[in-house]
Amino acid sequence: MRLIQCLLLVLAGLCAQAQNEQWASNVLGVSSEYTAGNGQQYRAIQILGKPNKLPQGESGASAWRPEQPDKGEEWIKVGFETPIAVRQIAIGENSGAGCITTIFAYDTQNKEYNVYTGKPETTQRGAGMLRVWLPQLTTYKITSLKIVLDTKRVKDWNEIDAVAISASETPIEAQINLAKNVPKELKKENLGPNVNSKANEVAPVISPDGKTIYYTRYDHPENLKTKEDYDVWFAEEKGGVWQKARNMGTPVNNTAENSICYISPDDRTALLMNIYRPDGTLSKGVSISRKNKNGWTFPQELRLQSYVNEHSFSGFYISPNGKIMVLSLQDANTKGGADLYVSRLQNDGTWSPPANMGADLNTADDEFTPFLATDNQSIYFTSNGRSGYGEMDIYVSRRLDESWTKWSEPENLGPAFNTSDYEAHFTIPASGSYAYFCSSENSLGEFDIFRIKLPESVRPIPTVMLQGSVVDDLTKQAVAAEVIVEDLDQKQPPQRIDYDPAVGDFKVVLDTQKQYGLTAQRKGYQAAGTIVDLTKEKQYREIRREIPLTPIEIGKKITLNTIRFAQSKFDLLPSSLPELDRLAQMMAENGSMEIMLEGHTDNVGDFDANVQLSKDRVEEVKRYITTKNISAARIQTKGYGPTRPIAPNTNEESRKLNRRVEFSILKM
Repeated sequence: MRLIQCLLLVLAGLCAQAQNEQWASNVLGVSSEYTAGNGQQYRAIQILGKPNKLPQGESGASAWRPEQPDKGEEWIKVGFETPIAVRQIAIGENSGAGCITTIFAYDTQNKEYNVYTGKPETTQRGAGMLRVWLPQLTTYKITSLKIVLDTKRVKDWNEIDAVAISASETPIEAQINLAKNVPKELKKENLGPNVNSKANEVAPVISPDGKTIYYTRYDHPENLKTKEDYDVWFAEEKGGVWQKARNMGTPVNNTAENSICYISPDDRTALLMNIYRPDGTLSKGVSISRKNKNGWTFPQELRLQSYVNEHSFSGFYISPNGKIMVLSLQDANTKGGADLYVSRLQNDGTWSPPANMGADLNTADDEFTPFLATDNQSIYFTSNGRSGYGEMDIYVSRRLDESWTKWSEPENLGPAFNTSDYEAHFTIPASGSYAYFCSSENSLGEFDIFRIKLPESVRPIPTVMLQGSVVDDLTKQAVAAEVIVEDLDQKQPPQRIDYDPAVGDFKVVLDTQKQYGLTAQRKGYQAAGTIVDLTKEKQYREIRREIPLTPIEIGKKITLNTIRFAQSKFDLLPSSLPELDRLAQMMAENGSMEIMLEGHTDNVGDFDANVQLSKDRVEEVKRYITTKNISAARIQTKGYGPTRPIAPNTNEESRKLNRRVEFSILKM
């Protein structure tokens, strides 16, 4: 009861606080609005909600601007969601402050009250905010305000960012929505002269394992074109020290403007700005280059349906599973400047038309440099359309559903990350330990690459980096194969990775607190799939697995490790089906193949019941395989119950090994 009472008091306090301060929620009328901008820039609706520019108070498209400057009288009328008695009114003026001449208030009966006539004794100004103090709390509840300006008072444009009312004696302030528990002072480390130079180093992309950083260098003497040229460079970290950066060379770089925007978890796929033409020219879009034993391939256009970008800047980043792309672009659907968009990989290999990610993230100003963390939920980006510290600030938001349009309110990372200068291109390895970005503050040149230790509160949700190799079980030599990682909860599609031992290990990022099936495919081989159990993992770590591939031959016994059944029953669980599908496919490709399925249990429970259960389970496996047009005559079954353990039945982990289904080839 006491806990409930405390909760009620907290809720009552929050409700009272919400009622004490309200920002305008709808526009009821306006004399004019600026229409020469893009999308919703400078429109009357930009006055709604909390301030977008204050407390720094500079001009911006996320504010209402009348159609013309210095015209004379202009006005706007705004409404509030809940009528309240009012003690103070606050109006955020981005530019042209000092033009407000009159404020009218309206009650629930639409009766008009003149509450401000420009008298200085009733006002306060600070941080771009005009505060009007009424003599006392109004005896009526205010539903709306009409604000009248004389735009001739202050030369050039006049902009109003936001309007608020409050019953409180505490002055209304414009607040930066700061991320919680981020120290105001954190050590920002310049990556040093092996990475940075007197040239411009921008647009860093850290590999998910944190061992390689890629970035763009402008006007560097070792670029392919020695002056006014953009080339992609990279540096590797060894023993805690960044080695001397190297130019990626052709075909990634040419004499045009080259820039990298994404690197895959296995360091083998790169997204590059623009479309590369055979004649060396570039056009708007994005290209993909893949790393093989000979180096990086010539960048090929990534086929993005209905791609249009009217902005001079673009940005692209792909999710760790390769299925989602987030973009920064400007088209007919943007709120104003560049917005963040989402595109999905289609079955034919193309990407869907970009869809706007919504007002939770986008403003009438610019949203740039999207970075999607390895948790597939945390997005970091730069914006000049939100309250912040400088020209462009870095924000974080968390995805709330699968629509990719519902996000938490973006949080400013604070003064340790954002200065009065320009900060952008935020990038984080899978560990979440450090953030890398470019900044002009204390740089060797105009812009340098820095890193800063990332506080827990703004880190992505922890993930696990799985890497490994595929080997021939007989020769123990690495062999090329397709690696398959399957979510055993079947909430995500399988990830398929082309493994080439000549290039290096396969690498994939996995969510914690889940189970995965790990296997590989290569013609002439059968893999013993294995389970990667991350159900108890809550922190980032790196794990390694070797996937053995067994040559298809008579008599070789293979355990189907991902086959699972309902507790004490023979019903196959859905997570078992992908491995059985692969077994059926192998039998279809080898039309004369016959197999023996063997079932085993642990020794817990009645002996005879366990023997029968093992028989029933392999019969169920056989039944499923026959649904894939495989003749039942080609499959024999045998249930051994607990009689053939491969591990002691002394604990649950060992008993799991004994509960298994195996198959062997009887005939080819």
